[in-house]
Amino acid sequence: MHCRCSDAVITTMTGLIQKAYTFVVPYETRRWLYKLRNPAAHRRIRSVVNRSSKGDFSLKPFDEYRCIFVHITKTAGTSVATGLFGYLPYHHTAIDYRVIYGRKTFNEYFKFAFVRNPWDRLYSAFRYLKAGGWDEKDRQWADEHLAGIDDFDTFVREWLTRDKTGSHLHFRPQSEFICDNRDRLLVDYLGYFETLQQDFGEIAARLGIDTTLESRNVSPVGSYRDVYDETTRKIVADIYARDIDLFGYDFDGIRRRRRIEQ
Repeated sequence: MHCRCSDAVITTMTGLIQKAYTFVVPYETRRWLYKLRNPAAHRRIRSVVNRSSKGDFSLKPFDEYRCIFVHITKTAGTSVATGLFGYLPYHHTAIDYRVIYGRKTFNEYFKFAFVRNPWDRLYSAFRYLKAGGWDEKDRQWADEHLAGIDDFDTFVREWLTRDKTGSHLHFRPQSEFICDNRDRLLVDYLGYFETLQQDFGEIAARLGIDTTLESRNVSPVGSYRDVYDETTRKIVADIYARDIDLFGYDFDGIRRRRRIEQ
């Protein structure tokens, strides 16, 4: 009995210490500390090819073309990455890449990302996950978290909160992928889903890649404008206010395209 109690106390204390560490130590600092403890693993991230039945994942082309693509979910990133590099992308944030490549290389490489109207992206993400998502992990998440929610209106009114956006990558605010905690963009080129073909062409030209964009991993067709009413529009506007303001969106599209000073 004494041992069991001691084990329980140790487990509880360990959990509290881990929570305190996460709360007190900034995310990027934690990533740097992990890299210091695991340097070989971080070097391997840049060169390994991970095989998948849907295609191969790799960061190898980033060093070849001296660039970094920050893939924000539901912004056509799969099509962009395979069109440019032939490999599927990961969902690392710009902060993650700054640790993986180091600040010097990160600053030298051409960094780009795509963003999407938050109302449109949210509707696309909901439909994608309800349809099964990418893999069994997505399906299990949807079964656990979205069971009994059969329509988008109910999802927004009864499920969606600012805290819950962190429960799945597809609902995470886009600014968290490409901005620091002072809302400074960490990429050199910000493409827009709404002008995908044009922006993709500019990026391909910048990298010296002769290629075309093909659609992959596309969610079922349907206009997001038809599924919102005044209440649900306001809920999304409040939860994703940072994205809307930073990237210049309103409900109907791009109000003010964000340009990056070079």
